Amino acid sequence: MLTSSSSIGQVLFNLLIVLSPIYFYQLIFSHSTKKRTDLFAGLVFGFASILSMYFPILSGELNGGFLWDLRWVPFVVCALYMGKVSTIICGLLLVGYRFTLGGFLASVNVLVVALILYILIILIKKKYHELRKVSKILITLFTSILTFFVVISSILLHFLYLNQLEFLYQLGSHLYLQMGASYVIGIMIYAYLTESVRSNLKLSEQIHDAEKLNIVSELAASIAHEVRNPLTVVRGFIQLTKVKVDKELHHYMDTAIDELDRAESIISDYLNFAKPQQDMKTEEIRVGKSLKEIILLMQSYANIKGIRLEHQIEKDLYIKVDPFKFKQAILNLVKNAIEATDSGSVKITVIFCEKSQVISIQVIDTGLGMTVEQLQGIGKPYHTTKENGTGLGLMVTIRLIEAMGGTLKFEIEPGKGTIVNIKFKGVRKSSKEQNASKKPYTA
Repeated sequence: MLTSSSSIGQVLFNLLIVLSPIYFYQLIFSHSTKKRTDLFAGLVFGFASILSMYFPILSGELNGGFLWDLRWVPFVVCALYMGKVSTIICGLLLVGYRFTLGGFLASVNVLVVALILYILIILIKKKYHELRKVSKILITLFTSILTFFVVISSILLHFLYLNQLEFLYQLGSHLYLQMGASYVIGIMIYAYLTESVRSNLKLSEQIHDAEKLNIVSELAASIAHEVRNPLTVVRGFIQLTKVKVDKELHHYMDTAIDELDRAESIISDYLNFAKPQQDMKTEEIRVGKSLKEIILLMQSYANIKGIRLEHQIEKDLYIKVDPFKFKQAILNLVKNAIEATDSGSVKITVIFCEKSQVISIQVIDTGLGMTVEQLQGIGKPYHTTKENGTGLGLMVTIRLIEAMGGTLKFEIEPGKGTIVNIKFKGVRKSSKEQNASKKPYTA
């Protein structure tokens, strides 16, 4: 006779099996390339599902009992947190092992469930990772209940086809409650631990990057000040000497001045990177006006490259930033977008969210986009995708936007382009409010 305590013991053992990939998270998230990460994660989650089926849970006594397991818990978490390749590998291992156990109809049933769950999770995955922690918990709860509903529906349909529904009814409702609770608890624990590990790893990476950036900042500030003065003197003497030498040598001297100016520009980038808040003068600016000035400045550069420069900007939006540094940051992002686009367009859009009072500025290009590895390197010292780049321009841009209280996020789709999303707290002002703010104060 199968006791309830032994059944609970089997459930806990199966739960420990499906949670086993968590022990490999450090290896999964620390792999240097996405291909290795996807392969390793897919194998780990896939084998967890296989082991779950290898050590099933036996419930009930009728006709030898009913065997079930938590094979779908690793699959769902893999689909929710890992890449498409990882999920496909995990699904192939799960379905493949089920075919080896025999029972063609049951195996096809498993294949259909895998496809349904994969499609459902893909639909919510993108929005899921943009949610806050409380919202994620609710969505995870919904996902776990949905998973159980899909699984139990597939079991009912299978037994209905075999004309054996009576067997499921005789097992009792307590079995389905136990299965449902196991799936909900399993996926909720999985998601919580995954979020915790990801958060800790991200925090560790940020601390590591901050330490490197502080070292670079200190070096940049000290070296830049020491180098700038001699360069200014050299440039001045070259200009004075240019008047007294043959015109044939003017070309060489102009080249020398251009290179000195380029070095001066790099030094300025180093100083902006080292001290982004230096000389920061915050004031309220109209977003549309500033962006249209930037578009006007970059229009000729876009025309030379044969790129269309488009914009869609909501009116009457205001943010508090340093006007010069704001223009410098956005100008650099637009310039990068134009340089990354061989043909097509670069579009600047501005959207205001009334509920959160957040202004989103997007710079969208139709270039080749970036790989995941390139995206992960953005904002890190000396990382660049340009042949002759230093990586400083984007680092400065990120530092300036953060110093002004904004956030910057990149969205990529290899082969289709890049979307840069900049967000600032802002307001929308009506014409009356704008005019009222311009009136002088009278007693």
